[in-house]
Amino acid sequence: MDAAQFRLPVRIQSAPGEPISEVYSAEQALDLLLAWPHHQGRVYEAALKACFAATVDVEAAEKAQQAFRAFARLSGILSRDMMPALPGAFGFRPHLPG
Repeated sequence: MDAAQFRLPVRIQSAPGEPISEVYSAEQALDLLLAWPHHQGRVYEAALKACFAATVDVEAAEKAQQAFRAFARLSGILSRDMMPALPGAFGFRPHLPG
């Protein structure tokens, strides 16, 4: 298994009706990000940095997957059939009264 392999693939779709692709690793995500025509924004930069880090640090692969998924969601290319994030994913912590 690739050291920067994502636990689960990130499914993306460039436009409605287009085929769905799966991104399995930080290297694949990095290729897509470097080819992305709009090299701007905090989410793009965070995903780019996280994917670069994951290519040299095995422990960083999960952070790279989260950052790339956030980029794909905000860019409108995350496939609609991706499961919603679970509480605690992407730093989200529900506020519980108590």
